[in-house]
Amino acid sequence: MSHPIAETAAGRIEGRRHGRTKVFRGIPYAADTGGEGRFRDAGPAPAPPAVADQIGPRAPQVLPEGKGPSFFSFLAETSPLSEDCLRLNVFAPEEPGAKRPVMVWLHGGAWISGSGNRPSAHGSILAEAGDVVVVTINHRLNAFGFTWDGTDATDPNVGLTDIIKALEWVRDNIAAFGGDPDCVTLFGQSGGGAKVSVLMAMPRAKGLFHRAIVQSASLHIEMATPERAVKCAELLYDELGLKIGDRTALADVPMEAILKARLRAVARNDGIDDFRPVVDGNVLPFDPFSPAGLDHHADIPMIAGSTREEMTFFMAYDGEGVFDMPEARARQMVADFFHMSLADSAPLFDSYASAFPGKKPGQVAETIFTQARYTRNGCLAADRKAAHGSAPVYRYRVDWQCAPWDGQLGAPHTVCIPLVFGTTETAREMLGRDAQADALSRRMMAAWTQFARTGDPNCDALPHWPRYDATDRPSMIFDAECSVMNDPGKTERELMEPWPAFRVGMILKGIKRAV
Repeated sequence: MSHPIAETAAGRIEGRRHGRTKVFRGIPYAADTGGEGRFRDAGPAPAPPAVADQIGPRAPQVLPEGKGPSFFSFLAETSPLSEDCLRLNVFAPEEPGAKRPVMVWLHGGAWISGSGNRPSAHGSILAEAGDVVVVTINHRLNAFGFTWDGTDATDPNVGLTDIIKALEWVRDNIAAFGGDPDCVTLFGQSGGGAKVSVLMAMPRAKGLFHRAIVQSASLHIEMATPERAVKCAELLYDELGLKIGDRTALADVPMEAILKARLRAVARNDGIDDFRPVVDGNVLPFDPFSPAGLDHHADIPMIAGSTREEMTFFMAYDGEGVFDMPEARARQMVADFFHMSLADSAPLFDSYASAFPGKKPGQVAETIFTQARYTRNGCLAADRKAAHGSAPVYRYRVDWQCAPWDGQLGAPHTVCIPLVFGTTETAREMLGRDAQADALSRRMMAAWTQFARTGDPNCDALPHWPRYDATDRPSMIFDAECSVMNDPGKTERELMEPWPAFRVGMILKGIKRAV
């Protein structure tokens, strides 16, 4: 059988077949960003490769130490690091067809790490199951994507304008793969969900996508201010021994030196990482869920949600038994997270411990962290968009209890990735209950692709999923049996309301993996 061919506006591209799909990997959508291209908007893409059968490199990033729990191996990724990282992958059904919905995946990893090449985000199963075209991308991260010194020497938010370049490539070329450029959905998890939110507020992205799915995002409410972004840039230049705006010298700095200098700059910035999107007044004129932001994306329907036990993902890196920690340690972690004294944070811990008497101290702390870091900001964003009264919002929660540690992992951060992509084979050790996990995955894929097609996730695979409102807060619960629940987690939400909102710089001390 001959290899699939796409006759794109950029040129003729040969791909490969995977099952009943066509796969094109490592296609450049913009120029190499090394050397003179650092901290600048990316230039136009070179000609595509004649054969697109190799994944592209990841953006420069600090790689984690150690392997972590084996049940998170579905997140492993081994592609090399390079500043020539602006590449994308396309997955399309093999059967001839035109004007299929397009789903563009934005990977997680906050603003500092990650890749669109992970096996768990391989788009073939989703493309075939939902009759859609799936695109996954890499873009600049950390200092390479978000250093802005406030002068003409740097451009703001280049990690985001990279994504806009990818969406422009989709607009101009996706029809060659059977995709409809007028029916594009952005979806992303964790940092990827935050990226989806921010792109909703970017004028240059207007019209390049039409629906949004925000999975398990936390830092998508408020972005960096110009003052904070410039301060981080100044610290980075100082760590590199350069003058602000010295682009000639900057072009010669080794990639690894910039990665290490960023870590030192963040440490000098009280541990607050402001190498992230900045409300610069032009490229990003407002926060995504501010009144002006809501007006800007009033026409974009949104699905938003999280998992029931997001923070077990991070705590699991401390090893089995982490939830059996002494109460004193659990209390100290809560105090450190909120930057409070033990005495000041004690009423918060006590209120959750009283409300959930069956939970161990470590589980009480985890419930607090999940509510503070994920659920509350997600609920706030959904409340604001629903109250705006424009395009519909649909809210969900994943309650699937994973297998490790006799179920103590619950439904951790990242569990939605293999479920949404149908790549459950990559995550068997974590998911457990193979047949039921596969059935849940089919339901989620059906809902996500139906939303991509129509802006409404309702389909035969699920009970009726009502539009979200800030009064009843109806939400789809994804579990072995899916159902709709009004205001899930109401107790946790109400207990958290008097306490400070999650901000950059809130971390879990004493846990091996940084949050």
